[in-house]
Amino acid sequence: MRWAGRLLVGASIALWLTWLGWRLATMNGVVGAVVFVLEVVALSVAVVLSASLWNAPHGVATGAQRRAARRGDSPLPETVAVVVGLDHPDSAPPDRVGTDDTGEVAWARRGVRALNPWSTSTRPTLAQAGWSVVAIEGIRRMAFVVALGLVLLTGRFPFEVPRWEWLALLAVSQLLLACGHYLLSDGLLLPGARLRWSMASVGAGLGDGTSRTGLPIRWTSTLATMVALNLVVSLRGLSDRWTHGLGVMAHDERVVAMLAAAWFVAWGFVSLRSLPHPELGYYGATRRLEETSTRRLALGATLAVAAIGLVAGVLPGGTPA
Repeated sequence: MRWAGRLLVGASIALWLTWLGWRLATMNGVVGAVVFVLEVVALSVAVVLSASLWNAPHGVATGAQRRAARRGDSPLPETVAVVVGLDHPDSAPPDRVGTDDTGEVAWARRGVRALNPWSTSTRPTLAQAGWSVVAIEGIRRMAFVVALGLVLLTGRFPFEVPRWEWLALLAVSQLLLACGHYLLSDGLLLPGARLRWSMASVGAGLGDGTSRTGLPIRWTSTLATMVALNLVVSLRGLSDRWTHGLGVMAHDERVVAMLAAAWFVAWGFVSLRSLPHPELGYYGATRRLEETSTRRLALGATLAVAAIGLVAGVLPGGTPA
């Protein structure tokens, strides 16, 4: 199992480097440079995590920990701590930053401190580094979401639209990486677990970690990210089809960017299922409507306009301004 996992991870990184080589050759402007840097950071995170899993001990997880990992009940930093055999305070549930923090903010702050060379006199071990890059995944995901939003709003695509062969190469590299991590972690890191965690902890570590609404900050941040992506998709689709309020975006570029946004929104729904849902009753943060109905209305309304914008953007045609 371990040798197969190493083989898959090595093949994944080789394919990913090939993709980045093509990306470097087709980079467009400042937006392209920013997105390329984010992709290099993503590859670096994958390399660090893979290195920490390379010789990870097998058979250390209890039955309860395995069931929690497979159901997605346990936060990913807890699972990774078990996988890499991390025996220090980071493996324990963190103290909450505030009453509305469910742990992700505190984990992210620990990860930032561990990776910051000026915050400690000792270098982190490989296991600590692997755990830390997972703990701060929400910061990296937020950067990707912001960059994607800017691409859709400005109409400036960061690179040449790839042929299907290049898209297939990128998809295969990510699939091989997920399967390799699954084998190296003794089956604890399921495919999709990192993406789900990054959406569930999006933005964690930025700001003071305090919610201004009275709702759990992680739940609110994930929901707000989904709403924001829905809105930019709808604006782009409606603009290129009818209103022309935004700069013109080529059809193929628009389709790729919109599908990427829809992908993140879909994983946002998966992440919401793993987060504790606030139950504030009739007089919650809004002071007007029953809290659950208000949340569903906000998400449902933006999802509806996003679907209209997506269809308008994906369909061929559209009249440039």
